[in-house]
Amino acid sequence: MIKRRHATLAAPLRLAFVACNKNAARWREDASFLYRCENIAEALKQQGHTVWQGHVTRLPWLQRWDVVVFHRPRATWHVRVALHWLRHRGVTVVADVDDLIFDVGMAEFSPGVVNGLVTLERTVQLFRAHHDAFTHFDRIVVSTAPLAEHVRKMFPRAAMHIAPNAVHWRWRNLPRPALATTQAIAYLPGTRSHDRDFATIAPALSRVLTRHPKATLRVTGPLRFSLAGLPGQVVHQPKVPFDRFHECFKGVRVNLAPLSDSPFNRCKSAIKVIEAAWWGVPTVVSPLDDAERLTTAGAHIAPTDKAFEDTLERLLTDDTSYLRAVDSLRERILHSGDVYRVASDWLQFVMNGRNSMPNSGSRAHDRA
Repeated sequence: MIKRRHATLAAPLRLAFVACNKNAARWREDASFLYRCENIAEALKQQGHTVWQGHVTRLPWLQRWDVVVFHRPRATWHVRVALHWLRHRGVTVVADVDDLIFDVGMAEFSPGVVNGLVTLERTVQLFRAHHDAFTHFDRIVVSTAPLAEHVRKMFPRAAMHIAPNAVHWRWRNLPRPALATTQAIAYLPGTRSHDRDFATIAPALSRVLTRHPKATLRVTGPLRFSLAGLPGQVVHQPKVPFDRFHECFKGVRVNLAPLSDSPFNRCKSAIKVIEAAWWGVPTVVSPLDDAERLTTAGAHIAPTDKAFEDTLERLLTDDTSYLRAVDSLRERILHSGDVYRVASDWLQFVMNGRNSMPNSGSRAHDRA
């Protein structure tokens, strides 16, 4: 059993975590909500607090709340009315965001636009709706330091806190995996917007697969790609629900997390590194600020095409390097990705904000 850190409070709080996605019936399918809200919510619940989770259109209006968190809020009728009502009742309201979706000037770098999935005009409208919503919050929680810098620049009056993503609570007590005995490589795109990201590593990956006929690539999730390799080396399957997602790491030796360089991607979380590390799998990842804190916990940063190829080759074929990379990996990633510690810091920020408004976050690392 994992030892958990608890926050000390005079009395339990009543908290709500509110999804603001368009489809009210599918809010639980949003991986971002699972990590940004459900993960912290469960940790707080285990500390004795009362927690409700649901879509903004289903928020129990007459319930007495202490804190209500809006995940990726947009300036919709439901959000505006909810904020007005909650503030009238003295409720602390918090916005949570984990992507650069509120700066209209950055809309052209949105993965949806870059990958041809949505028009720039539509994305500008969406970003403006997020921006307009965030102007109504004086407390904002983000996932990474680069994202925090954008928040400070665009919403300087808001108190800001960095709550990094962490190992999901559902996985904490599942059995430790066995070491991989095959040369299996995993790529797990969670959405349809990673075609360009994968294309950045495709040539190097093709060369590695060609050199090692026994190596396989397992792609799980939506991806349009073309990859040279021997017959049977590439397996592509549809996205799986989160309660089965951990099965994708079974027997995998190396995980891949490529990102094309853009202002949007530089703000992203290294959640792919965290997920794989918990299951004993090292990740070859593109340069990413959030991955820098995980270089001793599963992140193998590859800044160039050659570095990517050399790192993948080493982890795939050099047993000494591989065993060193996976030794105590679960313990190492938990040191950097403990949701109970993240929740305690998050709660301290919220409670401080209920009585006085900090200038720039509640802890030293929030100003990093």
